Amino acid sequence: MSTAGTIMSDSEQSAETLARWFWCGVIFSLLGLQILMSSVAVFLSSSDPSNVIVEGYYEQALSWDQQRQTQADSDALGWKSAVTCGSPEGLQAVRKLQITLQDRAGLPVAECLVKGQLFHHARAGEVFQIRFTETGPGLYAAAIPMQRSGLWELSLVASNPTGTFQEKKKILVKAL
Repeated sequence: MSTAGTIMSDSEQSAETLARWFWCGVIFSLLGLQILMSSVAVFLSSSDPSNVIVEGYYEQALSWDQQRQTQADSDALGWKSAVTCGSPEGLQAVRKLQITLQDRAGLPVAECLVKGQLFHHARAGEVFQIRFTETGPGLYAAAIPMQRSGLWELSLVASNPTGTFQEKKKILVKAL
């Protein structure tokens, strides 16, 4: 039995070694590129403020009937609200947000605790918690740093001994 193998010259052996290094490098480069692209995708998806995970979404879905009853009770009050947004003031573009509340007869609804949540549709992860102060009978105001123009959404809750009123309003802020 012969154990003779192929005899290669030095130039052939160095060419084969070079080819092995090249193809191993190609494989590891492609794997590295895949890891880099995956890392960039994870970073972009987790740092984008326009994406938001709604807290308690499952619990909200389970309490759907209760939410509908709360909204029906609010609608039964017959209250109406109007929102006005002032022009920006100062370096932080603080705007005066004013709410007018009226009952079914058109009379002002006074002595309410008025709270709200406000967010811009392009940045749903940046939610402003607002507590309005009464500036007159049925008039409630708050100063909000609304720097972005565009569509904002306000979830309003007003309560007094008569009942609790809730409503969602859309506010369009125009660019100056």
